[in-house]
Amino acid sequence: MKNFDYIRPVNMDNAVEALKKNDDAYLLAGGTDLLIGMKNNAVQPKCLIDLKSIPDIDSIEYRNGFKLGPLTTIRDIEVSRSIRKKIPVLSQAAGTLGSIQIRNRATIGGNLCHASPAADMATILLAMDCHVKIASYKSEKTIGLDQFYTGPNRTVIGRGEMLSEIIIPKDMERFKGVYLKYGPRKAMDIGIVNIALLLDADYERGLCNQIMIALGAVAPTPIRAKGAEALLNGNRLKAGSIGKVAQAAADEARPISDFRASAGYRRDLVRSLVFKGINQILKDNNPS
Repeated sequence: MKNFDYIRPVNMDNAVEALKKNDDAYLLAGGTDLLIGMKNNAVQPKCLIDLKSIPDIDSIEYRNGFKLGPLTTIRDIEVSRSIRKKIPVLSQAAGTLGSIQIRNRATIGGNLCHASPAADMATILLAMDCHVKIASYKSEKTIGLDQFYTGPNRTVIGRGEMLSEIIIPKDMERFKGVYLKYGPRKAMDIGIVNIALLLDADYERGLCNQIMIALGAVAPTPIRAKGAEALLNGNRLKAGSIGKVAQAAADEARPISDFRASAGYRRDLVRSLVFKGINQILKDNNPS
């Protein structure tokens, strides 16, 4: 491991100023990915900026929707009483990420900014129409998470910028949801396919008001299956229509073949998991 400068800012402005001044600087949050990369010499930062002394960026706040600080751990999201009460599917998704030891250290900001196509939290938050705040020196901007990713392990964050907040709309509380992840050992591995489903429906009449479908590990970035969503929005929740939605979601996937699974197998999994997930939500919310 090569020598590097170490900076421990005490506020957000100090952090983004240090980012702007230092070439090849890396932010240290939970360190679950970065420290492994440094140990293996896959990542060799010239400067390491440790965020853990900045106050109030590891919080879960509820103000007309949830506001998550970037250093909030995945475990805190998993066990949060307010999240479990208002949007339990987010807690469920958090519980699928790695082992409990990893969830105790991994942060929501780190998981989003690592920008893995299979990122669990990116997939569920994309389904929730989440927005993120990006801070630069003395300024801040807000964008949709669907605009955040530019490719595998790449985001729109530029030099002198950092993720400062994750915003979950209050509107998400009207949805019922499920997060499904398929992999050899489930939570202990990166998913071969991840599916996030959110459904707002009149369950007595069997009518879909709105469905939101996000897919992970089947494209260069997590994606929304908006064509599939459009087939069900405003329509009856029948087996035939659910099957068509599941097939449409599979058609929107753009997977690759690698050592973990073929592209065709991933598409088959998308179809199967979307069909299973919608029916699971219907079963869990059956008024009879």
